[in-house]
Amino acid sequence: MRVSSRQRAIIEILLQEQKDSLTVGAVAEQIGVSARTIHRELDVLAVFFEQHGLKLVRKAGAGVEVVGTQEEKQSLRINILHQTTTEYTPQERKVLILCALLEATEPVKLISLALDLKVTTATISHDLDDLELMLSQYELSLLRKRGYGVELNGSESSKRRAISRLLSDHLDDHQVIEIIRDNIQNKNLRDVDSISERLLGLIDREKLIKVENALSHLEEELPYSLADSAYIGLVTHLALAVERVEKGENIHFDELTLNELMGTSEYEAAQTIMERLKQTFDMEIPAAEVGYITMHLRGAKLRNSQDESLWPENAELFVATQQLIQLCEERLGIPLRGDTSLFHGLLTHLEPAHYRLKRKMEIRNPILEQIKQNYPELFAVAKEAAERIFPDLHVPEEEVGYLVMHLGAALERTKQEQQRYRALVVCSSGIGSSKILATRIRREIPEIVSLQNLSLFELGRVPESEYDLIISTIPLPASPMEYVVVSPLLPQEDIQKIKYYLLNAGQSRKANWEGTERPLVADQASQQLKMLSQYTRYATELVDGMLVRTWNNRAKTMEQMLSAIVGELEKSGSVHEVHTVVAHLLAREKLGGLGIPGTSMALFHAKSDAVAKVSFTVHLLEEPVSLRSMDEENMSARILLMLLSPNGTPREGLEVLSEISSMLIEEEAQRLMESGEGQRITEEIAGRLYSYCLKKTGLERVK
Repeated sequence: MRVSSRQRAIIEILLQEQKDSLTVGAVAEQIGVSARTIHRELDVLAVFFEQHGLKLVRKAGAGVEVVGTQEEKQSLRINILHQTTTEYTPQERKVLILCALLEATEPVKLISLALDLKVTTATISHDLDDLELMLSQYELSLLRKRGYGVELNGSESSKRRAISRLLSDHLDDHQVIEIIRDNIQNKNLRDVDSISERLLGLIDREKLIKVENALSHLEEELPYSLADSAYIGLVTHLALAVERVEKGENIHFDELTLNELMGTSEYEAAQTIMERLKQTFDMEIPAAEVGYITMHLRGAKLRNSQDESLWPENAELFVATQQLIQLCEERLGIPLRGDTSLFHGLLTHLEPAHYRLKRKMEIRNPILEQIKQNYPELFAVAKEAAERIFPDLHVPEEEVGYLVMHLGAALERTKQEQQRYRALVVCSSGIGSSKILATRIRREIPEIVSLQNLSLFELGRVPESEYDLIISTIPLPASPMEYVVVSPLLPQEDIQKIKYYLLNAGQSRKANWEGTERPLVADQASQQLKMLSQYTRYATELVDGMLVRTWNNRAKTMEQMLSAIVGELEKSGSVHEVHTVVAHLLAREKLGGLGIPGTSMALFHAKSDAVAKVSFTVHLLEEPVSLRSMDEENMSARILLMLLSPNGTPREGLEVLSEISSMLIEEEAQRLMESGEGQRITEEIAGRLYSYCLKKTGLERVK
């Protein structure tokens, strides 16, 4: 017995694991039809379920459910996924209509669409009415004339945005991963259902594979790693660009914006990628495409916190991150400002996020609804905080969802317990989802002692002896018995799946590992001592080099004042070349405001080979100076804070410096700096850094 698209959708809903029976009304709401239609379809499906060894049970007032074993349900899932549909839901129809319009180079006749989709022209016309509202969000419109057909009007960039959204809304990341992975393993491409097949038709599969090969050295060309989801987005973006250029659909890019991007590491990587694509596809690709690749890279989420993000190159985001955390702390009544992992995680996320928001780039969050459902209060708080911190930008719910994942991870960290197993966590949605999943695992399953976050492509590099189980949010190229698939938010049923795995398959691995537990603990202690040594080295260097001094700046320019300050630091051995450091400081000032809003302080910072060692110094001016604040307003400053670091400073040193930067947003620290009391300032910073070093190495808990 073959099933229609609607019947297949009903089957898939009923086969989902539910705590309670689903009502017919709930099924009807998900499908988008009336309850009467669902009742009619259930009459037909009752026979279908019986043919597969299952029973459809309908109870008045209680709902409807499918009764049978998990094996029988899984067999049915596989059976219906391999069936082609003979009719389409209204949503599927609109997707197919839009695919046809996006691919067409001339007007499309309504009768042609009606015949293809086995509906009337009146139905197609009604679908087009619905599509017009959606297309307006992308600055696209439909030209419809009797006898002419229908045509999609708008810029090439708008059409690409619409295609990208279609792909992200209706294709899972793992479907694209499967294509790439199957290429790596020289397997045949797997079948997908007809709607997915049609969507993938917008981008030729062979192009996806060739583009992925062209990106094989991307990690060496960028100063950071991309999240798996961002990498997949880049692959599809480039394959789409090649496809559209081949059809003569060239894109235009603003020259002013292009000039701003030139010189960035992303622009250089984009140029290299473009040259490889030209060779791979033996075609000319317009230079404007480099701009769009650069924007995609700059707007991509990072998988791991990078050392460079710890340096306040964009001091405005340091302030914004601290303000965001402070607002959430006040609203939630939970201490968050001491969580350095939260601060650096948010800072790393906000840099590309801020860029996406300013450029109004498409933002996708595949688990937004789960986040809103599981963290309603946190979502409301994060939304309000984001709107207050970025009043001039529209912060969509998708971006708020990512902020919630970072904040949720911080809340979960307060509830961790002692554990015994080791796990690998594979997550495609980026650093926020990895952290929240990891911390929920630690809280809900205290037996797990060690968690290591990996991308799909890193999985094969970890020896089996180093973990007891794999927990993944996406399908993996392995037997289902070798790993557990869960949601990034880890609902109760997923917790039970992990515990069941540990109780059965994980027991033997745990037993083998328990014999090596003592050496592992000793090794961890050794690592803690080494870490403590590194952190305390830079903390001590900062405290020893502390300087609080008052300056007579009458009739002096900013350059003269900075030269005098840096000259003083040269005497103490903190700086090699005064002129070079001053040039760096002035160049940084031209890039953006340095004044801390709401204070009389400005943070001057530079990283240079002309700096001998890390230093933080406070300089009080007898006369205030006028300069730009971090929110680009004019302000009056009478305290210049100087933060200097040599190029190549290790991560531990940069983290200590960033701790100084992050404390400057706190009102108590601001009052202390403005007091100008050198002894108190030095003592406060020494105490702060002492606590920070203990916290970073985990020794604070055993004091």
